Amino acid sequence: MTSVRGSGRGTVAVRTLWRRALWRRTAFWAYAGFGWLVVSFGWHLWMGIDYRAAMGGGDRVPVWGFLVYDGLITAMSAIGAVLALAVVRPWGRRLPPWTVRLPLWFGAVLLLVRGVPGLVENLTTATGLTPYGLLGMAERPADLASGEFWTGMVINTYFFVGAVVMLPLAVLHGKGLRAAGGTGGPSGQEKSAA
Repeated sequence: MTSVRGSGRGTVAVRTLWRRALWRRTAFWAYAGFGWLVVSFGWHLWMGIDYRAAMGGGDRVPVWGFLVYDGLITAMSAIGAVLALAVVRPWGRRLPPWTVRLPLWFGAVLLLVRGVPGLVENLTTATGLTPYGLLGMAERPADLASGEFWTGMVINTYFFVGAVVMLPLAVLHGKGLRAAGGTGGPSGQEKSAA
């Protein structure tokens, strides 16, 4: 066994501990993002299969328009689930870093834009602060006793949770890339000398 001399070795040890801690946090958010995206994939796949029930009674959107939209969300969920795993799996290191980083940021921003305003509107409407909606554009006050209002709140909460999961994953993935020297591999999976 060799003795460790000098402060340079201590700095390497601190860096290694920091990378391992970063790896653990990244892995947590990556698997949480994977789970969220798998549920989203299943939910939208089912909506595409049972499109008549998913569309409701309204004729605002043609069937083909709904199916195209739902198919796009289903595909984005499937791709996102694979990319969330790519952040922490060894095979993900073979992908060019931008092919993971850009879609993660796109998804995080999209969920942030979709999830936060919807949930804020639901919460302010439920508390009576904005009975006509956040912008006050509703024709009549929201019916808090209706199942439609609470279904909307559950959906908006789900999208908000998606933003809460995907944003830290995108940020931590970027930190991991910088810690690994931009190689695309997770920072905690460097080769061990032992």
